[in-house]
Amino acid sequence: MAATAAAMALLALVACDLWIRGVQVWWDRHSLIGSVVASLLVLAVTALIVDEVVARRQRRERAGSVAVQALIVYGQARRASNTVMEATDSGGGSGGSPSEELRTLASMLLTAAPSLFDDPTARLFLEEVERFSVTVFRMAASVHGQLSDDRRERLESALSQLRVAVEPLIERIPSQDRALLEGPSSVVS
Repeated sequence: MAATAAAMALLALVACDLWIRGVQVWWDRHSLIGSVVASLLVLAVTALIVDEVVARRQRRERAGSVAVQALIVYGQARRASNTVMEATDSGGGSGGSPSEELRTLASMLLTAAPSLFDDPTARLFLEEVERFSVTVFRMAASVHGQLSDDRRERLESALSQLRVAVEPLIERIPSQDRALLEGPSSVVS
């Protein structure tokens, strides 16, 4: 935004100097002011370009760690979903308790949200995992006993949408590292 404003100001000054005779005369009479203004504009444009280059480099360097955080959050979301389904199917589940898995998911979301929010792709994943969390929390709180087929479908659909949202982030992780992070049973399946 600031780079665009500085570039537009520079273009306006050049256009006025080229086509408006009164401006040419004024700048000729005030050459020191003209030199200072030109120097400041060049400095501003240079600083803005350097700032943008540094910001892009930082985003690129953080892309891997953001993807790993997203993969970890996705794995916990799957565990929470599976625990809720198992608990309702078997009356208790073989894994952890749904409330404990949901608390862990909420904690992970609170921890990972600031770094996920800064990355546009990760922000979309964050929004999707928040929607997913609400769905799982509601189902865990309102279901006592079996999940109806409709609710199970809704939960599986929400998990599928979450999988689609995390895939662009997972692609950032090199395949050999991805296999290590996913462990023996693939997290993204």
